[in-house]
Amino acid sequence: MDDVSRKREKLERCPPGHAGRDVTLYDLARALYKRFEEEHKIDDLNEAITLHRDALELRPVENEDGDRPDSIHNLAYCLYRRYRKLRAVHDLEEAITIGREVLVLCPPGHPHRDFFLNNLGVYLNERFEKQAEVCDLEEAIQLLRAALELRPPGHRSRSSSLRRLTRCLSSRYESQGLTADLEELVTLRRAELELYPRGHSDHVASLHNLACDLRRRYAKTAAITDLEESIQLHRADLELRPPGHRDRSSTLHELTLCLSTRYDRLGMVADLEEAIEFGRETLELRAQGHPSRGESLHDLACNLRKRFVTQAAMQDLEETIELLRAALKLRPIGHLGRSSSLCELALCLSHRHDKYRVVEDLEESVTLGREALELCPLEHPNHGMCLRILGRNFRKSSVQTDAIRDSEESIELLRRALELHPIGHPDRSSSLYELALCLSLRHDTHGVADGLEEAILLGREALELRPPGHPDRGIILHSLA
Repeated sequence: MDDVSRKREKLERCPPGHAGRDVTLYDLARALYKRFEEEHKIDDLNEAITLHRDALELRPVENEDGDRPDSIHNLAYCLYRRYRKLRAVHDLEEAITIGREVLVLCPPGHPHRDFFLNNLGVYLNERFEKQAEVCDLEEAIQLLRAALELRPPGHRSRSSSLRRLTRCLSSRYESQGLTADLEELVTLRRAELELYPRGHSDHVASLHNLACDLRRRYAKTAAITDLEESIQLHRADLELRPPGHRDRSSTLHELTLCLSTRYDRLGMVADLEEAIEFGRETLELRAQGHPSRGESLHDLACNLRKRFVTQAAMQDLEETIELLRAALKLRPIGHLGRSSSLCELALCLSHRHDKYRVVEDLEESVTLGREALELCPLEHPNHGMCLRILGRNFRKSSVQTDAIRDSEESIELLRRALELHPIGHPDRSSSLYELALCLSLRHDTHGVADGLEEAILLGREALELRPPGHPDRGIILHSLA
């Protein structure tokens, strides 16, 4: 006889009016829920909810035994689990409502308050993910922090609180970009990793999460130590996710991003070569139909374009264009990544025009650049890049047509791009160089003296940002000469 059958027999011996009926109802509900977790039969969960409601009616607020909070808590959790299974919003709403009641009945000092705080935080975060009401996320974070305070190092449920809180903080950082959230995330990720030493089932995921947040912090603060540690952690993570591991592509993708970013910062060719190698492996693991294939196509294309810029191998550029066209098919109008792929393809076609002078490449580059700019309002991170690409193309157009109008539009676009690339921005050197080139060209072609001194000053500043050893230094030196 299984546990559910035994609990049913006990309930039959406690008919309505029996003093112990509430306990037998509660026990049978718990047994049914346990079986639901093992066998996933929704009928068991439905019956557990019904029995918890019946038990709750026999445990009024004034119940001196103090059993009401347990009944409410378990009913709320069963409703939450049914919401997760069937997605009926009224179940989640009721779980939140009665979850609040539990907290009222269990003030600070109650031995189980940490569980009630944690679960209500979970329910509110679930509603935030459904309805995107920021107030739910804010309250969830507040509750989960309070739960974590009641679960100090050594507490058996500390890891659960850390996991829930980091999830909420990550959501808020993604929507609001608060540096304080990112700092707290890194701190909590380190605390998680301490709880999951090598060999623990959650060790690999903790390595991955900490590495990802360190990369995000690098993007915010440009502290190279964060990027170096992120790469180190991802390498350790990759060793634990060998070929065949279901999450290997995620680690490869993140490590590729880090190596490409470090190449942008330090210009080490070995980083770019490794990023391309890992990018190809990632793409193989994300075959046609994979939800992240478009992203992998785009990332590999970007790194191949970077290699083309330094090595001028046309096969890299041709492959880049092919990959970006494939990425755009997977990023139709309305896709968040479409503008990035448009920008990159416009830039690559512009590069190919530099080589072969095929007018169609330049025309398509201008068309794609305009579309990208329309998709990137002023606050969009790619807005400056789109301006720079369009400005570059109008400069080239002015060379072909000898039109002062194209030259002036090029300068205007590049000035706007430079405003968006202040001191410290990774693209400042490129914008400085392009604007200097346009001003110099206007002087040489149209005899406009105004701007020549500015071109020299801009070129010198660009050169300072490309120290000896940087792959782009030679291009700027040639222009200054």
